Formats: sequence, structure tokens, C-alpha cells
Amino acid sequence: MTSIVQDFASYLRDTLAVLAAPVTWQGAEKLPLYLRETYRFHEVSILDLPCLLMVARDPDEKTPATVRKHMDQLREKWPGEAVFVDRAVSSHNRKRLIEHKVPFVIPGNQMYLPMLGIDLREHFRKLRRTRPTFSPSTQMLVLHAIYRGNGQTLTPSETAQRLGYSAMTMTRAFDELESVEIGEHSVKGKERYLRFAATGKDLWEQALPFMRTPVKKRLHELIQVTSMPGVRAGLAALAHYSMLAEPRNPVYAFGFDEWKAFCRNNTTTELTAPEPGSTEIELWSYSPAEFAADGFADRLSLFLSLREVGDERVEGAIEEMMRSIHW
Repeated sequence: MTSIVQDFASYLRDTLAVLAAPVTWQGAEKLPLYLRETYRFHEVSILDLPCLLMVARDPDEKTPATVRKHMDQLREKWPGEAVFVDRAVSSHNRKRLIEHKVPFVIPGNQMYLPMLGIDLREHFRKLRRTRPTFSPSTQMLVLHAIYRGNGQTLTPSETAQRLGYSAMTMTRAFDELESVEIGEHSVKGKERYLRFAATGKDLWEQALPFMRTPVKKRLHELIQVTSMPGVRAGLAALAHYSMLAEPRNPVYAFGFDEWKAFCRNNTTTELTAPEPGSTEIELWSYSPAEFAADGFADRLSLFLSLREVGDERVEGAIEEMMRSIHW
């Protein structure tokens, strides 16, 4: 069997017509022992860009958050770009590596080298188009279809009434979905129609690349109130859905208008940092109450709000939560 470093060089040659000659990096001797035991390090120049390969030593799959942390620690000794190289990575972790912006190469399978995309922008501009993200109304429409849809045909006016938007806003949501080819779209007379052929988990996986965190702002507040009307969110909600321990400070989510109304009727003091007895407030781009269950944020919105945390403990709890969904 050829070495993974040789396979790396062959993969670049075959896919990009780029000749690369990795050599052992002598600077590895100055790295902490745990990094040297986890990876082998090789220098390589790719299109005149100096890169350092972090080649996994053992077959045990590492979490994307761990690789990202190790890559950040490596920057103290290596000022250039680092690339994670492994024989195999699960499809789930490939997605998470991209979410954590970790350059990686799985020889013969997949490569994600965003720094090369910048160098090749003039030649591959069409491949570098920015992926669109859904507006809050479109995201709510998708979640509505996942949680409550039963294959029915929707119109902008009917959906606007259900979700509390104007018909014009929901028409733009239909436009966004049509632009990324999600759902079956048709027009009869002056009315537009939308039906989601995919449902449940299939629809979620179609829409996920375009979904974004609902959290627009986080506040730390001292609140004088006997009971909070908001929706439990953040790590507090994740603890409800998993074995994760409760955070020290409670976390509640509000829509912007909901929070303004709450502040008009209650005494709150904004803090610059969390303190004992304070409450973390998340302000969402849509009302968290729309899909909440038993006072807790819905699982899918919660996933979107926490997927960039980059903590292994939280990632494990998120995976536990997602496995519990009855699609």
C-alpha cells in the first residue's frame, strides 16, 4: 500500500494537475508531544502557497472541533496554511470540517482547500459563487413544513397568515426556495403554489446548507421577575434534550419584538458579562415560540444556534439530541 502522503500528491496531480512534493517538517520537534503523537507533519508547496500537512497517525476518527483546535495551536509554530489529511472521514464529519473551516484532503475522495479557491478565483469564478442563505421567513417556512407539513400544497397568502408575515414577504420566501430548487413550484392564474416533495429528514438535509443560526444577538441581563415567559434556549435547552449538565446561568430566547415588549413591563439591567444570578438572553431573527415544545426551543433551531460552538462536549450533546428526533 502506498503511503497516504504519496496518495495525497497523486490526488493533487490527478485532480488539479498540480505537482506537489511533500517533505518531512523538521519543525515538528518543537511541537507539544500530544500533537507529535497525533499527526505526522510534512511541508508542501501548492501553487506556490506553503502548506503544512497534518497527517493523522491512527485510524481513530477525530472530531472536527479537535482538529480545528489543534490547527489553531499549530499556528504558533507554523505561520502558513495547514491542511488535515486522513484516509477516511465520515460524511457527517466532512460536513462539520467544512463548517469549522478546516482545510482537508481525503486522497481519492474529497478535498476542501478554500485558500486555493482564492488563488484560483479568476479562473474558476463560477465555482466560487457564494452560497446563498435563507432569510428568516424562508427558514421559518422550511421548519413549518418539516414540523407540520403533510405534503399539502401551499400558497404565499395562506402561509403568510400561518406564520405572521405579509404575503409579499412569503412570496420572496417562495422565490428563495425556487432559486435553490427546493420544492415543486407552479403557477395557476395569478396564484403561486408550492409543495415539498421531500419531507422530514430529507427536507432538512436539502435545506441545511442554506440555513443559518437564528441568534442575532446575545445579552446578559439581571431580571427582576418571578417567572420568565421566554423560551428556554442555548445550552439550557440542549441540557433538556441530552445528558449535558445544566449551565450555571439560564438561557432564554425571544424575538426582537417579544423582548421589547418584555422590557417595557419588567425591570432589566444589561451587563457586560455574565454574573451569578444573571440570565443570558438570545434575540432571534424569528419567534422561538413558533416551534417551541414545552417551553424549550425546537431541536432544529437549537442545532443551528449551537453548531458553531466548537466544544466537543457540546458537539456530543448535539449529536445525541439529533438522534432523538422522530422524523
